[in-house]
Amino acid sequence: MKVFSEDLLNKILDAPVGKVISVLRDIHDCDIKLEVIEQNTVLPNQFVRKVSITAHGFPVIKANVKFDSTVLPEVIMAELLKKKQGVGDILNANNINTTRNIISLNRNHDKNKVTREYEIIHNGIIWFTIIEEIRLDNLGSDNNS
Repeated sequence: MKVFSEDLLNKILDAPVGKVISVLRDIHDCDIKLEVIEQNTVLPNQFVRKVSITAHGFPVIKANVKFDSTVLPEVIMAELLKKKQGVGDILNANNINTTRNIISLNRNHDKNKVTREYEIIHNGIIWFTIIEEIRLDNLGSDNNS
């Protein structure tokens, strides 16, 4: 049976931008998959991207990523439009230093999930706003960690 621990959640919440998949891989010792479910233009320069991260085939994190093409460098936009990589991987591959500004963090015990909204900021400019849902029921570790 999978057992969830607060330590596991904290490792994910504390992971640097672009390192969540590495942290999940270390925790679960399995293939972690990030999939861009869809990406749409909501206004001429505004985009919304839906992402799912799975472990052991179960959804662990679902995220909505909002971004504005007018504030992002062309190389970053080009990678985003390919819809193959997560935002963090794209930023890391391009050696972009960012910070995370947490807007909200809520735990829903009844639904066994944590939601978090945060901004990814580069040089004082908000590049991305992310709302993610972490599924605690699928986050458990097979080794009771």
